Amino acid sequence: MKKLYLIFIFLSNIAFSLDLTNFEDRQKILQDIKSVILKEESIANAYEKYILDNYEIPDKIDSLYTSNYLGQSVDFLSDITDFSSNFNPFSISENKISYSLKLNDIQLKSLYESNTFRKKTYIRDNKLYFILEDGFAKHLYDLIKLNNGQIIICPNSIITVPINCRDNNHIYIGLTKKSDGTNFIPDKYLIIYHIDKFKTGPIIITNDILKYSTESAFNSIPKGALLYNTNGVKHLKTVSGIEILK
Repeated sequence: MKKLYLIFIFLSNIAFSLDLTNFEDRQKILQDIKSVILKEESIANAYEKYILDNYEIPDKIDSLYTSNYLGQSVDFLSDITDFSSNFNPFSISENKISYSLKLNDIQLKSLYESNTFRKKTYIRDNKLYFILEDGFAKHLYDLIKLNNGQIIICPNSIITVPINCRDNNHIYIGLTKKSDGTNFIPDKYLIIYHIDKFKTGPIIITNDILKYSTESAFNSIPKGALLYNTNGVKHLKTVSGIEILK
């Protein structure tokens, strides 16, 4: 499960001056809570889609304010206008969302924190967490964290320190390379795969079997994926690790 950090004061439109013992008033509040949760879910969806589209993690809410993601704004964030360095409402440094949510009624608070309307978010210790459902998105998230930034297009130069990069719809993990001046020629690497083949394979992996248990990049390869090492030996990703197929 992957998470996102956002610091802001939550200014809801829930009218807590309403009488919670009144059925109609209580139903209105319940609908408002549902609406807030669905908007939180929309942020989680946009967050995952952004990773898949851009091979990087959005570092601020502005990154999602396009027609491809959230549109121009999220309604309940519209009162937050200070995007200076002293108040960054969309940061990933702590991997969680913190709220000052004014829900004093125990039953309403319990409903808000439950999974009743949630699929891609959950509440823990008064903080909201995002869930990445797509296996490839989870994998990219891990690579981005290892990179300390975006998975860039592989540069046309000799690389002496292994990098994770992309080229022609392929992901190269732990890559060093040679260059012919225009295009790069893979030299050594841990993993190479076409993005459409990540979940099932074939995935090309190093023939250094010690790397399979020591390099974290192998952990997020999906179970059941077909693998070939650089000598052409067929492997399979299983629950216990990477095993040779005989």
